[in-house]
Amino acid sequence: MQNGTIKLDLRVEPQQLTLPEREHFKISLAATNEGDESVDPRLHRAKLFVNGKESKAWSLAISNGKREEKWSMLPPGETVSMTWSALGESLLTGPGVFTLELQLDTMQLAPIEVQVSAVG
Repeated sequence: MQNGTIKLDLRVEPQQLTLPEREHFKISLAATNEGDESVDPRLHRAKLFVNGKESKAWSLAISNGKREEKWSMLPPGETVSMTWSALGESLLTGPGVFTLELQLDTMQLAPIEVQVSAVG
């Protein structure tokens, strides 16, 4: 996804897991400034929808905590990223297929599907 000169990338790992493995689930967001000037990528405004419903756990995670300076002023040609490893049980609430969609203002990334099975 691009927002002016910002390219966003959302990744999850793994995309197939069991209920007990949710504690090992990781979700990462990266922003790259492809422009010629420093910009604020406004990452704190990114919303994550899980099966069409906005995640409150994601909103708290993306908006809070210590961030490096590039999180709010990204120099040209540079990338800033963060990985969260404690959101698995909040995002993936039980067995099934979960569709994760990231939105920032009016832009939206392609959905990512994660499959959670009850047993291995």
